[in-house]
Amino acid sequence: MKVPTKATDNNRRFAVMMTPLIDVIFLLMIFFIMTLNFLVPEGVLENRLPDQARSTPQEREKDWELVRIHVARGKAGPQIYLQQRRVAGLSDLLLNLHRLPRDVIIVIEPEQKVAYKHVISVFNTCVKAEKTNISFTIPRGNAVQGGE
Repeated sequence: MKVPTKATDNNRRFAVMMTPLIDVIFLLMIFFIMTLNFLVPEGVLENRLPDQARSTPQEREKDWELVRIHVARGKAGPQIYLQQRRVAGLSDLLLNLHRLPRDVIIVIEPEQKVAYKHVISVFNTCVKAEKTNISFTIPRGNAVQGGE
């Protein structure tokens, strides 16, 4: 710590004591770090993505079996398309999903203006059909997306 000296009129010095300033800054940092609370994001859906490292080539080929479910906004409710074929409702979607293999990858593609409750209903239908590889895409425009 620097000891202040007597300054003469001709030689005036201004000295800032850095040690107490650094101590206060560290105390403030410790206080804010200790009182910090991380919030858990609400509405996060847990889904299991497919494993990239498969043991056999047959299992690796199964990773490419994608089933796309497009959720569009309709006048009387949501319109659901399974691989570009419109299904009558969630019960029809459930019947079609039961026919698919268990390890198929399902991609839910909602439009921008579709209410989240409809997307969650489609997700819950996939879970009822015992499908575990479910993922979502970013909401797109208003047209049904074609195959790639």
